[in-house]
Amino acid sequence: MKNRFILFISLITISLGTIAYFSSAETSYTLLDVSELAANPVKYGDDNLRVRGMVKIGSVVREGKSARFVLELDEKEIPVYFTGKNLLPDAFKEGVKARVDGRMENGTLVADHVEAKCASKYEADYKED
Repeated sequence: MKNRFILFISLITISLGTIAYFSSAETSYTLLDVSELAANPVKYGDDNLRVRGMVKIGSVVREGKSARFVLELDEKEIPVYFTGKNLLPDAFKEGVKARVDGRMENGTLVADHVEAKCASKYEADYKED
């Protein structure tokens, strides 16, 4: 009876550990700036990426729900294809800071989630005396 109990507890522990391991691998992201990713995109080919940069002015092309644009930072650029799986945020436009979640495929960041930061919402009121 004692051996069965130990076996049962061991089986539960191994099962929970396996679930935790594979769940965290699917939801963990490597956080990078565009300049870091552009320096060595092959290094991050199998990773879920969360990339920060600015949306390049003149680069946004909307294709129904999907879109193509370029993220830039420190004179480095990464082309992005947004799948349209989710909606683009209202604050998304050319020239704003953006964070894109996706994976590198053939030199393009294929993204299913985009967050944009509206500069006017985050700037404090400043009055000179």
